[in-house]
Amino acid sequence: MAKTPNYTAEQEAVMVEMYGAVIDKSDAERDAVVQELANMYGRKVRSVRAKLSNMKLYRAKTPVAKDGEPAVRKDVLANELVKVAGVPLTSAENLTKVDIKALIQVIKEARGESDESDES
Repeated sequence: MAKTPNYTAEQEAVMVEMYGAVIDKSDAERDAVVQELANMYGRKVRSVRAKLSNMKLYRAKTPVAKDGEPAVRKDVLANELVKVAGVPLTSAENLTKVDIKALIQVIKEARGESDESDES
């Protein structure tokens, strides 16, 4: 016995069109389209999200740290600290993220640099 698909080919085409139009937009805009699709088809948001993922379309929300800034891995911050300091710091990853960010800021301020000029 063949399994009945949850979404028809026409529904999938509409999902591709609607979600594809906002795939490069903000998290909120993508969420709104997922919610709209769920309402259109009488499905749960989770079902629509799973279908979009299965179709290799879904883009996960941008991770955000507790301070509201985009999440950055500690090793990336440690590498930036080494780059800014200009000396090898073998134990930079042992510092907390807060301390690494503070040291980067102090070094930049001492050099007269600002965060806007940072390209990393």
